[in-house]
Amino acid sequence: MIRYLLDANVIIPFQQAGRLADLVTAAGQVAMAIVDDVFDELTLPKKPTEPQTKWMVDAERALRGSAVAHIPVFAGSEEDNVRTALKASVDAGEAASIAVASRRTDLVFVTEDVRAVQGKPRLYRELPGETGRIMGMHAFLRVLVERGALSAASCKAIASVRALDEPLWWANWFALNP
Repeated sequence: MIRYLLDANVIIPFQQAGRLADLVTAAGQVAMAIVDDVFDELTLPKKPTEPQTKWMVDAERALRGSAVAHIPVFAGSEEDNVRTALKASVDAGEAASIAVASRRTDLVFVTEDVRAVQGKPRLYRELPGETGRIMGMHAFLRVLVERGALSAASCKAIASVRALDEPLWWANWFALNP
């Protein structure tokens, strides 16, 4: 079974669109997970002396105990070694996500970070097995709509909160899924 491993920059647009509950509900139909580093990125202040923001509290409330599985990276594990090596190039959430996905071929990493496919890190190189183990936001939204886990209206609202380059197929596909 394929599980979609979500980066923070995929969850944040759901939250910005006021549709975080839609993501959590969709996870009941389409298997999703986040690594603990991504959960921390979404729910903990960067400095321990700072308070949690409303966004952080809302994310913690929605994600904790939801159908979005949490995958830990244990200190000293092979995943931890890969995460440590990748942290020089990318943030902790992406590093941990790629580290976990590199050991588990059932995971597809969903991210909007261009470093995943270009630039020095080219994170896709770290994922053995079939190609296509890194997916962008638009393709992920399409999967959710086509599997009946997300409405087209929610999809459009989520996609519109960020100025992301739309794939060439997006407008045509969306016209067929109003």
